Amino acid sequence: MLDRFLDALTGRRLGGALFVLGGLIVAGAVIWGTGGDDGDDEGKPAVQRARIVSVPELGLTFAYPRTWRSSTQGRVITLRSPDRSSILTFASPVQGRQRPAVRAALEEGLRERFKPAKIVSRRAGKLGQHPVTTFELRGVGPNKKAIRALALVGDTDYRTYAVTLITPSRPSAKRLDEARQIFRTVRFTVPQQRKRG
Repeated sequence: MLDRFLDALTGRRLGGALFVLGGLIVAGAVIWGTGGDDGDDEGKPAVQRARIVSVPELGLTFAYPRTWRSSTQGRVITLRSPDRSSILTFASPVQGRQRPAVRAALEEGLRERFKPAKIVSRRAGKLGQHPVTTFELRGVGPNKKAIRALALVGDTDYRTYAVTLITPSRPSAKRLDEARQIFRTVRFTVPQQRKRG
């Protein structure tokens, strides 16, 4: 089962039927503060609409800029920046605290997908206020261009979460700022049982 999630997280095509999360709720119109990107409003925060994603069955909530596009394959939520230069994925492939196993499997999947690939850093990080393990990888994308992949893996008593950010080797400051803001909005809660009707 973990292999299917890793395929989606690392960008490999999935075979067979995929189920869509019943608890995926996309709501709109939150205020998203970012720095201006055109130089005219230097130092003034820009206001950008955002969407909220809440998946009660996974105990996962986050917000992202409305200009980004989202899609869901199975239990993997993918976000794409407007210029399609950055791809961010969220998944919760397994129950319970399994951070080391998910991190190892994700690292192996990313190394294979973007070979030749090299881990360039490992450190502690945060998703929202929750501590996570991170690693950054540099490799080669399917278009033979250099890429960077940042992976964040965290867990709670209930679930383990994996997040990946794929960018060009030199991503724009704007895209990195947007990704950091998305990371800051992440909240993990107690997963809720889906109501059967």
